[in-house]
Amino acid sequence: MPLADLVSILRQDLADPEKTLFADEVLARCLLKGAFRLARDLRITLSVTGGEIAPEPEGEARELLLLLGQINACQVMRAATANSFSFSSGDKSVNKTGQPKQWADLEESLTLQYRQRAAQMTPGVHDDDGYIITPEFRPVLYEQGLDLEPLEDPHLWPY
Repeated sequence: MPLADLVSILRQDLADPEKTLFADEVLARCLLKGAFRLARDLRITLSVTGGEIAPEPEGEARELLLLLGQINACQVMRAATANSFSFSSGDKSVNKTGQPKQWADLEESLTLQYRQRAAQMTPGVHDDDGYIITPEFRPVLYEQGLDLEPLEDPHLWPY
């Protein structure tokens, strides 16, 4: 399936068939960006060559790629609506200040859905709790002048 077809499907998923919210190039970028995360999360090999994703994801992997495209599109719209305005004149008013939050809420919902579906495809891989360093990490500290034995008592740690 060519990238243009994936963009078309993504456009339908985002309820933008008339191309009022997203240009094709933006959605293509959202999909290509998602390909790298999908490859990492599912532990598969995907590459972007000449603006196309190779090998072409199929089945559930393709659906997850489209879901990542939606997530990335939400991020684009959050940036695009960050400077939204509120205006009132007489009995007429326009308030667009809630748009970034609405896009953020949709992004959060889609991200949760993505994580659940990806975890089902690759059990045990997505037990990420957000730590950069795993909680089992224990620093090894050495005191100057000692025989380079690690300090076992945490009360002796300098921090």
